[in-house]
Amino acid sequence: MRAGFRTLFISLLLFLWFPLWAEAQHAEIKRDYEKGRLSLDQKILYQLQAGENPQRLPRDYRRADPAKPIKCGTPARMDFHNHRSQLSAGTVARVESMTADPGRHATGSYRSASGRFEVNYTTSGDHAVPDRDANSNGTPDYVEWVAQAADSSYRHEVLTLGYSDPVPDINDPYQVHFKDIDFYGYTEVSNGTTYIVMHNSYEDFPENDDPQGNQRGAIRATMAHELKHAIQYAATGWNGETDQWSEMDATLMEEVVYDEVNDYYSYLRDPESIFSDPEASFYPGSYYHVSWALYFEEKYGSRFWPSVWQIIRSNPDITMVDALSRQLGSDEAFRRDYIESQLWHYAAGPNNSADDFGFEERLNYPHPDLNSGNNFYAEDLSTPQPVPPNSLNNFSAAYYSITPPSEASGHVAVDITSSGPGTGIGILAYFTDGSTDFKTFSSADGKAVASSTSWSWEDISSAGIVLSNADTDSSSQSAVVKVGNSEFNQLTLYQNYPNPFRRETTIRFTLEEPAQVTLKIYDTIGRRVRTLYDQKLEEGLYVKTLDGTNLASGIYIYQLTTGRQTVARKMTLIK
Repeated sequence: MRAGFRTLFISLLLFLWFPLWAEAQHAEIKRDYEKGRLSLDQKILYQLQAGENPQRLPRDYRRADPAKPIKCGTPARMDFHNHRSQLSAGTVARVESMTADPGRHATGSYRSASGRFEVNYTTSGDHAVPDRDANSNGTPDYVEWVAQAADSSYRHEVLTLGYSDPVPDINDPYQVHFKDIDFYGYTEVSNGTTYIVMHNSYEDFPENDDPQGNQRGAIRATMAHELKHAIQYAATGWNGETDQWSEMDATLMEEVVYDEVNDYYSYLRDPESIFSDPEASFYPGSYYHVSWALYFEEKYGSRFWPSVWQIIRSNPDITMVDALSRQLGSDEAFRRDYIESQLWHYAAGPNNSADDFGFEERLNYPHPDLNSGNNFYAEDLSTPQPVPPNSLNNFSAAYYSITPPSEASGHVAVDITSSGPGTGIGILAYFTDGSTDFKTFSSADGKAVASSTSWSWEDISSAGIVLSNADTDSSSQSAVVKVGNSEFNQLTLYQNYPNPFRRETTIRFTLEEPAQVTLKIYDTIGRRVRTLYDQKLEEGLYVKTLDGTNLASGIYIYQLTTGRQTVARKMTLIK
């Protein structure tokens, strides 16, 4: 009995993890190329062989279980077409022999109900489809299911959402083929257009939630996915930085078109997913980062991504982040959404989910590992305190959980100092009544930011802290974060820090009530040399950075004025 249970348990683990083994193979090939261990020819050849002819791979890249599928073969084909001119004639010939016209195996064809798709198949040989024909119309059910999925995906992606049309002429139907491959499927280029190749059976593929069974679910997910690759080609010709995001974009369509299938769930548990390793850069996004694309889909609605791709189609050289920033209205808007998207990931899984925040299917997502954030707490935020910086990779985040200490009182305040404009912080408060609220703080100018909230520490059971870096280029940025109390009952201007200073210093002050505020810098003979604030501010803690690069060495006066009071202090600049 025990042995039987253990065997069943191990089998279940293997089944849950085998998609990840397959993807790890492609990732290993890519990493070895980036480290200089493989040439470009070897990288492209091996990635294609992994799905087309795995027994030809070098032993180090053969999978432990060669029967397990790889999600998609399209990226390897994109790689081949984009770098073809850099490859040797021998590599090109070997690739072309592997990817020769799959239609040569076909002995029959079936036109979809819309007339836009022609599905080519055979019922004998290595690439045969299942020959079951329940309605006795002479066409295998499997072929009809693929045709139905093609029409359904086209209606949703092109006719409803308005993506670029890969089938502009109904009299020239889009071609779909079948092969016995180790991919779910792939999209290939031929004579200025594309065609789709699907697996010929999807037997023993990973489970999904399709109510009509795993085989139907795999067909639907693959068709929605590969048709989006065809749409990408129609929009950009598979050129530009945005097509490095092609897998994330195509995997999104699986959920958008067939919400009930959930084939993508298994990839959210990939070791490189945002849930598994948020501190690793996910630039550019792949299929196991589809949750990031889902954030924008669920927050802004189904028209968001089609609008982004309209921007891309009009500007083929634009980057994905720039296209998103343009759609959102500004770089700052993107940075804030990046922080919030990481908070959604923090609040996923049964352990961290809240009733009123995050992904629609968050309870079915994995919960991320959290670091302790209790060291971020500082009872007094009014004066600078030495806190170790937190390094962040480009396009990444770090997740922390903080339990309010017994001495916490008053309202929650945040103080963040960063070394670059991409750094930000998000806080998700879990209240004792079961509700949640969140705040995002973006250090847009790479300087210090302080802010108070209306949250009372006494009402919070726990809080999630996300440190994020939305910069796609910077390999790391440091952020110093403190969270503490904000009970300010008087106007206070604190000594600048550091003092003396050589280039930059920060000036802190607190307001006990809303006021029109000016913060000005004067030299010792009374000349105003800088105005840091001249605006109405709410009560709370404020931090402003003074850049002394263009100032001469010497003593300066910084003066804070409200409608009721003026206070001033001295500081020293040494060069």
